[in-house]
Amino acid sequence: MKVGTFFSGIGSPEQALLNLGINHEIEFACDIDKYARETYLKNFDCKNMYEDITALDMKDLSYVDLLIFGFPCQAFSLAGKRGGFEDTRGTLFYDALRYLKENKPRYFIAENVKGLLSHDNGKTFQTIIDCLALTTNTQMTLIPFDNLGYHIHYKVLNTKDFGIPQNRERIFIVGIRDDADNNFRFPKEINLKNKLKDLLQINVNDKYYLSDKMIEGFKNHKNKHKVKGNGFQWNPKDLEKDNIANCLRANAALCPTDNTIITHSLYPRSSKTNKGGTGHLTKTDGTTYCLDTSNAQAIEWVADYRSDEGLRKRKNKISPCLTTSMAGPFIKQNKIRRLTPIECERLQGFPDNHTEGVSDTQRYRQCGNSITVNVMQEILKNLLNGYS
Repeated sequence: MKVGTFFSGIGSPEQALLNLGINHEIEFACDIDKYARETYLKNFDCKNMYEDITALDMKDLSYVDLLIFGFPCQAFSLAGKRGGFEDTRGTLFYDALRYLKENKPRYFIAENVKGLLSHDNGKTFQTIIDCLALTTNTQMTLIPFDNLGYHIHYKVLNTKDFGIPQNRERIFIVGIRDDADNNFRFPKEINLKNKLKDLLQINVNDKYYLSDKMIEGFKNHKNKHKVKGNGFQWNPKDLEKDNIANCLRANAALCPTDNTIITHSLYPRSSKTNKGGTGHLTKTDGTTYCLDTSNAQAIEWVADYRSDEGLRKRKNKISPCLTTSMAGPFIKQNKIRRLTPIECERLQGFPDNHTEGVSDTQRYRQCGNSITVNVMQEILKNLLNGYS
């Protein structure tokens, strides 16, 4: 199978095809972002990598059996200004359409934010359908003069329904050229087995934790906006209560309110004893604090948001007496931190370190802009079942 992608990002469809074991060749990929291209080429073999889709003459591109494109969503996102086709990023859909008109691939898949459906009271989405569809979700449509005549299936799918604990709703538009292939159905939901905390790293660098000052600033900012009736959102996921992550955002490195979680670290006594056998607090570096019988009642500790060791000495907080009879964890620590790049990769279905080699800022951007691999994988499984 010959495959091509526009707005290729870090290669979600390509990873899905690899996971499925489908024999394929990547004829071309295209992305304006040089860091995304760098990550893509580190992970996949591609015959031709292009940069600017608007500069391409589609006659020069090879025919592919399957074209996949997640055209930029900012013009339609509920979180943005929703400029639609008035936004130059919205008109990039027409560049992908140029390839469809010129080469008529057997299949295509397009992806965008859920807000595409409601933008401009549904007129934007209807314009897209008018360009593409002979049928939509098996129903005949009124065919404009320049319609491409594809059988169109579309549906909003959520990542959390396909094995990954992330609340990420996206609309998928599947196009099928030939009547004989038009037996596609969207995949059924999969029971969620993993919770958010199951995908988290154990040892996390101190830099991902928010300081007390930053946390208080966000809380105050949120309260001020709430009073004014504005929509400033900051809702870190609490790992003791929440099993599903918020939708990953592309600007997490620049805006610390994005992609945040509240962790609850428990620090157990060590099984080892020292100086009379009184409890140790195990630190993340493998060493321990020694709290012996002579000083256990006098030591003052408190959980600290940024401490890699998890404990700080402070005058106004006193721990309970730590004795040799204490079993199990005895100090709980609440921290607020950003998800790490590796955790974001996992929440998008990629292998660990798929985006390694660029800055954290770029890694967050790449994950936040990506299509979830698991969702794409299930769509491809149904679409290409029995492909020949």
